[in-house]
Amino acid sequence: MRVILIGLCLSLCSLSTQAGWEVTWIDRFDGSGVNWSNWTAQTNANYNNEVQCYTDDETSSNRNYQVSDGTLKITSRRMNINCPGQNGRFREWTSGRLNSKDKAEFLYGRIETRLRFNELRHGTWPAFWALENRIQEQPIAGDGDNVGWPNRGAGEIDIWEWHGNNGNSYITAFHNSTRYSGSDACGAVAYYNYPAGAPDVQDFQVYAMEWTADSISFHVNDTEVVRYDMRGCDFYEEPMFLLLNVAMGGTLGGSIDSTLNTSTLEVDYVARCLPTTSNQATRCNEATPVALDNDDDGVANSEDQCPATPSNTNVDYTGCTFIPPEQLPEAPESPAPTPTADPSEVISLFSDAYEDITNIDYNPNWNQATLVEQTTIAGNNTLVYRNLNYQGTDFGENRQDVSDYDFLHIDYWTRDASFLELYLISPGPQENPVTLPITRAQWQSASVPLSEYQDVVDLTDTFQLKIVGSGTVFIDNIYFSRRPDDTSPSPSEPVTPSNPSPSNNTAPTINLLVAQASQSVSRIDTTAGMVTIIAQVQDADNNDTHTLDWTITGVTNHTVNNAQLTFSPDSIDASQVTVTATATDSGSPSLNASVTLTLDIFTPATTPTTPTQNNTESGGSGGTNSFWLLMGMFIISVWRKKKT
Repeated sequence: MRVILIGLCLSLCSLSTQAGWEVTWIDRFDGSGVNWSNWTAQTNANYNNEVQCYTDDETSSNRNYQVSDGTLKITSRRMNINCPGQNGRFREWTSGRLNSKDKAEFLYGRIETRLRFNELRHGTWPAFWALENRIQEQPIAGDGDNVGWPNRGAGEIDIWEWHGNNGNSYITAFHNSTRYSGSDACGAVAYYNYPAGAPDVQDFQVYAMEWTADSISFHVNDTEVVRYDMRGCDFYEEPMFLLLNVAMGGTLGGSIDSTLNTSTLEVDYVARCLPTTSNQATRCNEATPVALDNDDDGVANSEDQCPATPSNTNVDYTGCTFIPPEQLPEAPESPAPTPTADPSEVISLFSDAYEDITNIDYNPNWNQATLVEQTTIAGNNTLVYRNLNYQGTDFGENRQDVSDYDFLHIDYWTRDASFLELYLISPGPQENPVTLPITRAQWQSASVPLSEYQDVVDLTDTFQLKIVGSGTVFIDNIYFSRRPDDTSPSPSEPVTPSNPSPSNNTAPTINLLVAQASQSVSRIDTTAGMVTIIAQVQDADNNDTHTLDWTITGVTNHTVNNAQLTFSPDSIDASQVTVTATATDSGSPSLNASVTLTLDIFTPATTPTTPTQNNTESGGSGGTNSFWLLMGMFIISVWRKKKT
């Protein structure tokens, strides 16, 4: 089951209808040092038999990082060191590895850089790449990032990497636990031959990835290198962070040229953009228009699910308030809710409220890393899964026919899990997951319809459950039932992960934002170009999805792309434009909300100018320079750095 986040789908469900791009995050490397609010120096990385020690040195004469003249330089150096990040291990090289984990993480869009690498001799292995954000790598600050590479949540996409031992090509690649299954359904490896061979790597080139839930493509300059259809792959559908590094030797770097003493990766910028219909930008760089961010939280309006967060609020990638897990309680202070389902209609696997079936093993030996224990919370027995990757419940000596039951119920509590999946298993094994929604630090109940499993699992012969996830999770009240509970009106209205409170559905709220020339406006300037109106939808029921309907009067032609409406001032045929947007949620019963906005029209006054005689060439040049100066001032003025 895929949990759809409306704020992410507004601009990203399809890139095929876009006209251009708008910047949501960029590092221009225009200061005097690394912007540590964007990057972390990953000092304890030690992989692939590489020989370097990664440092955080940007100040000494042997520094591995330098920002100057508008670029970042990551330099590897041949020098002896007892590596601090590797417990004092002796190394003969130092180098740099930056990542944006926990600081700049992105789901979909265009990721772009302009870079060059100065060295053609053997042994070097520079890269620009991305990892899923639940990977167990530095920095880790009690945030439940405990997934091992390349499992779900820790998958890898290499946008550009170059091997000194295979220098005529650069490489794009996918790495995940099923990357080569199903006719390369989750991608593979592609080599792009530089037109002039290896020396091309020494010149600045633009490398980019364009990423949606349905496809991923890789680009060099204006050439698409390869495109993958991702519709058969359920990986790479969660945020990723970016990395820049220079590795030495190792599995792919190979033997290092004995005459090589330094090598440098030079980066002009790194940027992320979202698709837009408001411009014609083909790249994502310093000249690309900046996305609107009305609440100045570093998350563009088009993907901000909490569009009115107070200034300086710590937010996650959806724009909603983020409380670090370490500030939340480590365990629930109250027990799970007491079940109300009729005992005669329950098969219980773990619950104080019912009699559990016999011969259950809550900690089968499946070689998992998860630590399992039972604890008591206010007198109520509760399972605790610590350091969760996966954990089984095995009742194979007492198999259950649940084909006459309708739901699998579970209560769960976590402060730091970033995802949870619940599997039901029959012999084979035959299994499939259902994703459980997460609200941190509170008990949640899910009654999953067994219809979610019946196409794969033999419901007449079930013998195991499996929980896949992260962090620490408290679990109680695991049982099969014919009704989700005795307060629900009917089995046709189940309490499910996608509809947790059907009888208490909350109506959404909707707000409209209007922009021209990448600026928020309250009236329409007939000379300022395309008008974009964005509908921002909020809903207390976090798992509801929404459909949007638009009506507009006062224009003869307009375009709608889900939550975004655009039109040209040339199509206005009235003194005012009136727009109404209606958002309808997926809850039960379905609820909606509408908002109407009336916009006045104006044309700025112009000041007559006196022609300058015999100065056509210099006047034209001066006009052009003034235009680009104003554009530069505008871009600088509207750009806001992402908060961390």
